[in-house]
Amino acid sequence: MAKQKKNDFSSKFRVNDEIRFNGNVRIVGNDIESKVVPMSEARKIAESMELDLVEIQGNLDTPIIRICNYEKMVYELKKAAKKSKQATKPLKEIQLSVNIAKHDLETKANSARKFLEDGSRVRVTLSMKGREISRREENKKSILEFIVLLEDVAVPESTPKDEGNKTVVILKKKSNVKQLKEVE
Repeated sequence: MAKQKKNDFSSKFRVNDEIRFNGNVRIVGNDIESKVVPMSEARKIAESMELDLVEIQGNLDTPIIRICNYEKMVYELKKAAKKSKQATKPLKEIQLSVNIAKHDLETKANSARKFLEDGSRVRVTLSMKGREISRREENKKSILEFIVLLEDVAVPESTPKDEGNKTVVILKKKSNVKQLKEVE
């Protein structure tokens, strides 16, 4: 049975003796058939399996109680929260125009380089207006030059894609950049 530790999940779930309900409850679990039983029987089932009763949904007419190892459940919830936190890196956007000057392109490349070093991905958008749209392939030069300026720290996730009057490419940090800095 789990020790009654106070942690950041203690306010979310009531465990074992903290559950103050005496009517019928719905029990669920990995090796348990979902069914409605009296609370006293749910406690006996959990004790016989040497597991914990965890109140998942207590505000229903028939509360939902999970029979599981509470410490393992908390560990997996923390692990999932940590993984989702790592996966959400912000996506920064840099906008280019077709007739962008070389110095302006370098300035935007430097700001994109800072975003990439901070761990963000960078979405590069080339906007076209009027007649520029009809010369789409010719106008991709500026977005390709931008990619070449950042080739030492970034790689495109895919080839530039056309979306209406825009051409878009997403750049991500090269994985071997860290290794090169550690060697130096």
